[in-house]
Amino acid sequence: MPQRTDETVVPYREVKPDNLTYSEGYEPVTSRYSYDALPKEGEKLLYTKILENCYDISPNPTEDRYPMPKIELNGYSLSEAEVRTTSKALTDDHPEIFWMTGTMGFYSDESMTVIQIYSNFSPEEVSSRVSAMRSVANAFYATVPDGLSAFEREVMVHDYLIDHVEYDKNVDTINLDNNNPDTYTAYGALVNRISVCEGYVRAFQMLLNGLGVECVGVIGESQNQMHIWNAVKLDSDWYYVDPTWDDQEQTYARHLYCNVNREYLLEDHAISPLFTELGDDEINGITGTYSASVMNLYLPDCTADEMGYYKQKTPHLRDYDAADVKSGMLSAAQQQEEYFVFYVEDDMDFQTVITDLFVDYPQYFFTYINAVNNSLSDYSIDESNIGYFTHERSRIIAVELHYY
Repeated sequence: MPQRTDETVVPYREVKPDNLTYSEGYEPVTSRYSYDALPKEGEKLLYTKILENCYDISPNPTEDRYPMPKIELNGYSLSEAEVRTTSKALTDDHPEIFWMTGTMGFYSDESMTVIQIYSNFSPEEVSSRVSAMRSVANAFYATVPDGLSAFEREVMVHDYLIDHVEYDKNVDTINLDNNNPDTYTAYGALVNRISVCEGYVRAFQMLLNGLGVECVGVIGESQNQMHIWNAVKLDSDWYYVDPTWDDQEQTYARHLYCNVNREYLLEDHAISPLFTELGDDEINGITGTYSASVMNLYLPDCTADEMGYYKQKTPHLRDYDAADVKSGMLSAAQQQEEYFVFYVEDDMDFQTVITDLFVDYPQYFFTYINAVNNSLSDYSIDESNIGYFTHERSRIIAVELHYY
């Protein structure tokens, strides 16, 4: 059983900025989904107290960490698993709080619970980092026009992260203690511009919340490794978004996981269970596959597909007359874009469409090129040098265009 902690250090220095609202053009939201999932009054009270105290940090380190005020809950006896669950709920809801360590001192008996929380950094360092992160966020927000839909704001955040963040390929996936803690945080993604999936997710959530769009993190696995992605609420429906997997060099592949549903996601992702499905020893990491760090507190129901990126943003092939496709390809050619992407309507057989467009007579797509070339004056699309890529799950065809 964890031993009682008597450690506490004063005085503390407050690092909380005067205003945590990053966005001025939109009414921000604060996620409470993980807080609301906590079943006990004592857990919710502990969550609130951690949130109140995590901005006060001692300048005097204990070993390599900086204590924050000791928290006492008189009249509440919480188990170690409940404390771990509460701590995770806080970090799930507040991606802007990047300095808390993953360990804490803990004591509980029949009449009280006591915890000691810590910061990875000194109060001066936290203040400097908060200012740097806010500066980057504000610079991004200055580029966001007023009056955008939630979908448009989401796409701006999604594309901004892909353009500005590099995945940390040197991360040690075996011994996580060897890694820089920044690589898992919104700070690491926004300021250092290098992170792993968790950094992408925290930055995505933080920026979107600041723009008034509800967003949470969802944890699970992909490619036999722990992975985390987002869920975003658009027009009352939830969708999965994986900005890490969308960080691709090929522009046509940068939105394959932007607003997909559960059926789509589960083709190559696995979702970790809710905390209510795990026992205390599992949450504490003593038994089983999962633990507090790889469980979910809230899982939205992502069944819609209407706001899928390609469904919303690319021309649709509805029939072989293809008015939208020809118009869209003309616009792409006028900009001399490298790729032209279009969406195949759900009621058309995808494989038959590919055959009819590119393989069997009359090879409809080449008639579309001729129609577009007739509208171009100074150059043409080279119909003898056409490559195409298909992604049936997304129902898109990406055509590589060359000009002469």
